Amino acid sequence: MAEWRKVAKGFALGDGHVSTKEVDLLRELILKDDHVSQSELNFLKEIKAEAKTSVQVLDDLIAECEEMVNGK
Repeated sequence: MAEWRKVAKGFALGDGHVSTKEVDLLRELILKDDHVSQSELNFLKEIKAEAKTSVQVLDDLIAECEEMVNGK
């Protein structure tokens, strides 16, 4: 796993809850090149699965990234 992913995962899951602020940072990192890879999508899904709780905007980001990966 790339170093930024370890840092981002630690940041997002530090307290077990993924907040809007954390999703905003993830969005910036994932979408910075206007492209989403399957690996990046899987990374977001890992964060969702490992979080105790998360905000709806994480689900929205995952859905947006799924559309980009699937070309819709």
